[in-house]
Amino acid sequence: MTSLTLYYDAQCGLCSSMRNWILSQRHALPLHLAPKPDDQRDLTVVADTGEVWQGDSAWLMVLWGLEDYRSWSYRLANPALLPLARQAFATLSRSRTQLSSWLGLKADADLAYKLQQVELPTCNLR
Repeated sequence: MTSLTLYYDAQCGLCSSMRNWILSQRHALPLHLAPKPDDQRDLTVVADTGEVWQGDSAWLMVLWGLEDYRSWSYRLANPALLPLARQAFATLSRSRTQLSSWLGLKADADLAYKLQQVELPTCNLR
């Protein structure tokens, strides 16, 4: 496996914020992020080899793909911690819309947010 593609919910502020955080981290291998198809409910990670992870397994693969968090993926996958990790990931996923609202997080797909991110050219009138 030489790269991973993460499919996230671009309509979700929390998911979009996580996307931006992931992009700001050091990657152990190339990570590509793309909005998920409309019929897909959970975070999904697809390897260039064709392997697919969804839900809590996908969260672990995201951590595995980040250089500074790879050791956490192994810790959380340990049978002693995996039930707690699964519960945490499920709660986060189930509550993401409400968390986005509470935290004032904007979705990538939010037009106003996208327009705020556009860098305007400077005017060189003399």
